[in-house]
Amino acid sequence: MLANGLVLLALSTLSYAAPANHLTTRKSSSSASHGGAKARSALTADGFTSQKWIDAFDKAVSYVEGMTLEQKINFTDFQSVPNGCSGLGNPLPDIGISQGICTADGPTGINSRYSTQFPAEVTVGATFDHDLIYARAVAMGKEYHTLGAHVPLSICIGPMGRSVYGGRNWETFSPDPYLTGEAARLSVQGFQEQGVVGLVKHFVGNEQEYLRVGTPRGYFPNLPNQTVDSFIDEASLHELYSWPFAEAIRAGSGSFMCAYNQVNGSFACENDHLLNTVLKKTLNFHGWVITGASHWGAGHDTVNSSLHGTDFIGWAREDGHLFGDALAPFVENGTVPIEVVDDKIIRILTPYFALDQASLPKTDFTRYVGSDYSTETARKVTEGALTLLKNVRSKDNKHGLPLHKPRDLLLVGSSAAPAQSGILHNLGFDYAGAVNPDFSGYSSDGYGSGGSPAPYNLDPTAAITARGRKEETPVVVDYYTYDNPTEGQTPAVFTGNGTNYFLDTKLAYSNAAVVFVTAMAREGFDRTDLELLNGGSDLIEYVADRHNDTIVVITAPGPVDMSRFVDHKNVTAILYAYFGGQEGATAIASTLFGDVNPSGKLPFTIARNVSDYPDNYYNGSITVNPVANFTEGVFIDYKHFDAQEIEPLFEFGFGKSYSSFEVYDVAVKAKSKKMPASVRETNEKLFVDDKEVSGLYDVAYEVTAQVKNTGSVAGAEVAQLYLTFPSTTPNAMPPRSLRGFSKPHLAPGACEQVTFHVRKKDLAVWDVTLGGWTLSHGEYKMAVGTSSRKIAETVSVKL
Repeated sequence: MLANGLVLLALSTLSYAAPANHLTTRKSSSSASHGGAKARSALTADGFTSQKWIDAFDKAVSYVEGMTLEQKINFTDFQSVPNGCSGLGNPLPDIGISQGICTADGPTGINSRYSTQFPAEVTVGATFDHDLIYARAVAMGKEYHTLGAHVPLSICIGPMGRSVYGGRNWETFSPDPYLTGEAARLSVQGFQEQGVVGLVKHFVGNEQEYLRVGTPRGYFPNLPNQTVDSFIDEASLHELYSWPFAEAIRAGSGSFMCAYNQVNGSFACENDHLLNTVLKKTLNFHGWVITGASHWGAGHDTVNSSLHGTDFIGWAREDGHLFGDALAPFVENGTVPIEVVDDKIIRILTPYFALDQASLPKTDFTRYVGSDYSTETARKVTEGALTLLKNVRSKDNKHGLPLHKPRDLLLVGSSAAPAQSGILHNLGFDYAGAVNPDFSGYSSDGYGSGGSPAPYNLDPTAAITARGRKEETPVVVDYYTYDNPTEGQTPAVFTGNGTNYFLDTKLAYSNAAVVFVTAMAREGFDRTDLELLNGGSDLIEYVADRHNDTIVVITAPGPVDMSRFVDHKNVTAILYAYFGGQEGATAIASTLFGDVNPSGKLPFTIARNVSDYPDNYYNGSITVNPVANFTEGVFIDYKHFDAQEIEPLFEFGFGKSYSSFEVYDVAVKAKSKKMPASVRETNEKLFVDDKEVSGLYDVAYEVTAQVKNTGSVAGAEVAQLYLTFPSTTPNAMPPRSLRGFSKPHLAPGACEQVTFHVRKKDLAVWDVTLGGWTLSHGEYKMAVGTSSRKIAETVSVKL
């Protein structure tokens, strides 16, 4: 490194190369027609880096060559069935596929009460932990494999979280494309190593539920001419929305689900540019594209879907099938060429063979598939995600967290106790689609296809009581589970000035008061505000006005409005718990008592004022072809706050600990290192000075830093790398963009070096004219810190 902190990378090291497929392992010679002739397909083996996948592709081609037209047509159909599969394909016993391919919900676990309810993806994103992200996918994949489900509909990386009000944001990891891309890559690997397809959804632009299928509720009936149209510029499409999908392809994802909405004038599942050009050509996707439920409005037209990139129409009711028999006449008259059909089947059979899915057991949704491994993994993920936002310790350490030998502990709020109707997630869509559902009671998950049932749901009162009994002097735990402190079943307990005798008495004899509050989100409905449910802010204020050690635990799908209580002098701690799954309450109890040192970081920004969030949402009247213009480009979440110089309440990447840490000795050096894809290279191009160069995903720089635990408690800290682009960059870019994270676990006084690999793509922006990525000349700043705004040191490099 030079004395001024700059590292120079000569452009000559970016070797010029002939365009296209420079990292291809081999090419396939497959071509020709159907019914015993050679299969013709746009898909080739170009880009596969795994011999297993090359062999699977060749086997798929061979099988399709032996299929009759009738078999091919029949195989393209998916249907809704009552056996638990979200969708079920037709078997092909003549060629060894004895049971139809079963797709199964969802992102937090199997749609079965006999499986584990895992923490939501937003919770996983908050871990900032590569190992935990991967471990959760492995555990989930094992359960789907044991069940006999070929394709878990589990890896949700769209929506990205353009609007803070998005009803499905909690189903995804983060609004940051790098964090979400890493989570997508690790999740695909974890699932597919268990022999099930790591399906990734929704490609792309499904950033709100309102009018996603033309109706305000976002479910049905679908009204195509009222479906919201996401207008996304090409640069933002690549730099933000498709970035995580590219990582999933490189990891080998065998299937993508397209979105319900329109994109730039065409339905996402009938969008030739989006699916054929961007996904299958530029990103070199080798798997199959399936719609969501066609009877909800994911599929519309047989010919347009067939020709424009959709390979299979998702589960449909009897009158809603667009493929299968409905496809046959268009193939027979030549409107849909047979090679298009061949391509579809080769795409679904390639991952089927690569993952040896013929060995899966017979699908059975009544089979118990949970395990101690899954339970432990679910708990560890939630423990690693819990985010401490505020912690004010008194001089004697008796206030704030962790709890200090409490004798009397009071738990307040309905969210501390079970819902009166039991585990509401076990009601499925019957409850998720209700107009005015009651979400009181502890919530371990969101609702809709992104949620899952639970075999049990231990609430915080039970978990904290059990943990309190293990103290040397067992803790006396009481609770008050009304949400409104001025209402109740016994009016006599309220005094004339509106105070609550019961609650006030309990507060008076408690060492600490832990208030549990929640917010909710669900598929089909966007959040109408960021308020806590059931008057949560009122409850916190009431308690804090009466108790000088008020601890707040928030279960929520994303940001909430904390303006009324965050600065209250008696609110000593705020713990963000997201949606923790069946083990969430246990993780909360362990963290409150100090068995677990919180190490989660916010995977989104919490604003000081709700008005600080950008207005990235179409909430206009229901009209013909409503348009949501994504004019903000890549400036969502923290990138918006940074660009507009708005001070957030808690920034992206923020999270406190029971210990303290120091990040120092940040250094950077040029490092040329190949980074081949684990399964499939993309066809994305890279340019310097308008000339194509090789190695888009190769490492260009290595950044190192020291992380030291300077406190007295063992814990983990997330070192985060942020990039600032040169002023010469042709596209408007944020002041900082996440480009790496590492989470060392350290004993008191211990120190560890962390290393970040910065790839050429991490330094590039999308050039619309060239149709690829471009590197700019100038100074790139690389900052390492513990949040997007708490930076320890910055180094620079020059291209």
